[in-house]
Amino acid sequence: MFRLKTKTLDTRELLRSEHRLQARRSSRSWLWLIFAMLCVIGALLYLRVIEHGAYERQVAALDIENQALRDALEQSRLHRQEAEATQEQLLGRIAKLSEQIERLQTDLAFFRQQKKAR
Repeated sequence: MFRLKTKTLDTRELLRSEHRLQARRSSRSWLWLIFAMLCVIGALLYLRVIEHGAYERQVAALDIENQALRDALEQSRLHRQEAEATQEQLLGRIAKLSEQIERLQTDLAFFRQQKKAR
């Protein structure tokens, strides 16, 4: 195959020719560093979005549970009020029946006294 050979330079040509310093071409490692930083920032933002979504789901579940507890509390209050009303009605009925019993006992005592007097 073909092989390219560079021309061999002797020292005279090297001394006569003009030499310039050239900056070494950078490997652009700073671009890779910026790219890596952007990837890290993107990953952190993605994790934050996922975490925020989980937080929102947890808040929604807690709201549902809170509403269920409020409903249960309201139901419990209604049952308590109903029980208190029933108790008041029963106490009133007991008081009326006690008065009636006393009246009937008084009437019974009067009739017994009338019966003995005859």
